[in-house]
Amino acid sequence: MAQWQGQELDKKTHLWELYEKGLDFQNQIGLRDSLPTYVSFYEGKQWPNPTPSTKNLPRPVINIVKMICRSKKASILSTPVRIHYKSYSPLTDTGAFNDFASYVLKELGQEELDKQAIDDGVKKGSYFYHYYWDPNASGIDGQATGGVRCELIDPLNIFFSDPSELNEQKQDWILIASRRSLEKIATLCDKNISTSTLKSDEGENLYGTREQNADKTATLLTRYFKQNGEIYCERATKEQIINKPFRITPNSDNVAGEAQNDKAIQDKGASPSNTNESVATLFPIVCGYYERKESSIYGLSEVEGIIPNQKAINFNIAMSLLNAQECAWGKYIALPNALKNQKISNSPGQVLIDYSGTGNGIKRMSESSLSDAPMNITSKLTELTRAVSGTTEVMTGEAYNSNMSGAAIAYLQAQANMPIEELRGNFYIVKRKQGKVLAQFLKLFYYKSSYIRKEVSTTGEEKEVFALFSSKDYENSIFDVVVEAIGGSKASIASDISLLDTCLKNGSISLDTYIKAYPESAITNKQELLKQIELERSSELSRLRKEIELYKTNKN
Repeated sequence: MAQWQGQELDKKTHLWELYEKGLDFQNQIGLRDSLPTYVSFYEGKQWPNPTPSTKNLPRPVINIVKMICRSKKASILSTPVRIHYKSYSPLTDTGAFNDFASYVLKELGQEELDKQAIDDGVKKGSYFYHYYWDPNASGIDGQATGGVRCELIDPLNIFFSDPSELNEQKQDWILIASRRSLEKIATLCDKNISTSTLKSDEGENLYGTREQNADKTATLLTRYFKQNGEIYCERATKEQIINKPFRITPNSDNVAGEAQNDKAIQDKGASPSNTNESVATLFPIVCGYYERKESSIYGLSEVEGIIPNQKAINFNIAMSLLNAQECAWGKYIALPNALKNQKISNSPGQVLIDYSGTGNGIKRMSESSLSDAPMNITSKLTELTRAVSGTTEVMTGEAYNSNMSGAAIAYLQAQANMPIEELRGNFYIVKRKQGKVLAQFLKLFYYKSSYIRKEVSTTGEEKEVFALFSSKDYENSIFDVVVEAIGGSKASIASDISLLDTCLKNGSISLDTYIKAYPESAITNKQELLKQIELERSSELSRLRKEIELYKTNKN
């Protein structure tokens, strides 16, 4: 912890010096210029400022970049993924741990964050999750007992001790820069810091955004680093240290479910006394990349290789449009005084009188017909771009006809998606790392916490019940966390449906079994449907009983 500067006020804090070095490195590798360009092309801002020679040139945008990126994003996220924990110890039941982890992930909106992260990855090449403890988070009972939360960090706002090391857990430190209001920063300060000395600073607007209250906003630097294998954190602005280094491992009065004030987690000077013997050894940062970039923790973007083709497509179409505009109405040659103040409007049926007396005083210029070459080149370039990027018509579903079965379509899509498997595998690795970081929070912070989980009754109905999770249950257990990304492809779902259809037609299974085994993602209101079948069956049995009773009565 010797790296902390003891002075509370300084012209430039140590964290700010690290921040400037990180900015310099990103500028050297061109990251701070290229990423805003990628985002602009994705958003359709694909034409530079006009020059005198191009001021009359049309500016069409056929956004191939966005189409390809959205297709890749959808393919990566098409397979359902969940985090699952297993214990190597047969005496440890991980059922409650898995249930609570699932509840926490839904509470912090992990699924939506994953969608945003993949969107960042496709456009910018990499994405970064930052998990943190929010002492003001509300539980299901509405009380502020704290909870783990997550935010996405832009690649331009995160810096590493060794950017060539892809494993974030092997870094010596990780620095996050974020723009925060002075009011928010004041709530994070140590008790001995005078908040009146906080000053605003000027931020960068790399993506063309503007700050509404720039004069009341400053750059907050948060640095995580390791000390004897344990994770510590410190915060500073440009000129002021607001938090001395503190352990992120909670104190006994900082865990969820226990009495605490809103600033308990901010009390950096207290000596740690954790309820568990374990400490935080993992950075609460999870790094992901779309495609690996050699010797760089910042990945490769899908947009990077498409931009030259996108420019060529736009330019070819612009030239064709300009040619069509210039030749649309044609041009005339007229001898002096042949028109005598007549105006050529190209209106249908317009009559012009030739006053030259020559009979040839007004004539239309012969013009060359429009060439199909630019559009043919554009079509071929688009086709090649889609083929190379792996977004062919087969993958996007454009090549199918109404005569194809659902199983056949799913099979073709599965074959076309084979190149996507590597990209999806990169995402699964990130999900495993997420699970490890989340497990650290669950074991350290949630001493006693209520949550909602689902139970299946003997009749097959699902219902929500209240449960209690306590990390103390795992305090003395040999608990190794194994995280699995579990999901089924579209092809496997189609195969399951096809098999169920065959079994039902052959009479091998009942209708009840058929509905119960039908994939959840392919049917809605499964339980309601089963209830209705049971109701109709009961009504039919009741009708048959009445008919039998009536028959017996008439016979007697």
